[in-house]
Amino acid sequence: MTATLGSTRRIAPRGPFSWAASLDVVENFGPTRRIAASGSDPLRMTFALDGTFEPVGVAVRPTGGDELDVEVSGTRDVDRAVRQVARIFSLDHDGTGFEALGERDPAFGALQRALPGLRPVCFTSPYECAAWAVMSQRISMRQAAVIQDRLIADHGERLTVAGQEVGAFPAPDRLLAVSAVRSLPAEKIERLHGVARAALDGILDVDRLRALGDVEGPKSLLAIRGIGPFWASGFYLRACGIVDRFADEPIAIAALGALHGLGDRPSPSDIDALTDSFRPYRMWACFLLRVAASRGLIPGISGREMRIREAAAGPPPVRRVRSAG
Repeated sequence: MTATLGSTRRIAPRGPFSWAASLDVVENFGPTRRIAASGSDPLRMTFALDGTFEPVGVAVRPTGGDELDVEVSGTRDVDRAVRQVARIFSLDHDGTGFEALGERDPAFGALQRALPGLRPVCFTSPYECAAWAVMSQRISMRQAAVIQDRLIADHGERLTVAGQEVGAFPAPDRLLAVSAVRSLPAEKIERLHGVARAALDGILDVDRLRALGDVEGPKSLLAIRGIGPFWASGFYLRACGIVDRFADEPIAIAALGALHGLGDRPSPSDIDALTDSFRPYRMWACFLLRVAASRGLIPGISGREMRIREAAAGPPPVRRVRSAG
């Protein structure tokens, strides 16, 4: 729910919500860490506006309760920008029933009490998520964040947000004009161009992806050069703000298994049985499990993430060597 306050809108969460928990995720999530660099009062952020991709800046301030005031700059479509902010912080859905999941699953309830009011923090848009997917392939999040900063500094736009300048990610037409970024291989430049074209062709439109659904939505993203099933599913879920689908994500699955004494790789039937109690918030539960694992709240996961991902991916393909004869 939003209220009009001039160029500012107020978002009133439905159900438990913690702004402090959201800020903590922003500060520790590679794609959004740069947003927190300017400080958290207010939180200044930029994103490509849904539908038009025009760079938009917002200053987000808590009101003292659970509500947020969102001051918008860079666009006349203030309502659209605020709706996007609501999606980014999972405030576009009613969360009044989320705590009930812990009553059905006491082990999960303990995590909810340890992370009260935590909702998923999503990518700012499918477009910027797809670009991040391309930039971050086979490198660390820290390295990808440095490259993202360079791309913004050299090719993005500067917006004044609550009295400070903030860099905005290049819009698709500007991204298509980029020919080189330091430390970014030529192949990744070509893949970024593919992301830009997909955005301009409407493939990355949130409403379109949500309408296609959990199967066809991610499937349609595989047409983008360099995007495989893992990322197609990932940015369908985390950029479109999907609420009720449990992600096929190795760390979340390992956390679910460890929480219930089933090891890193519970069976599909066990996953289905356990996550059935998380309806209609299966993605929110998945996100909480992932964060809890990273904070050491689920013993046996933190520090083993790489091995868990490698085990889930299976052994590398055998390289066939032709004999000289």
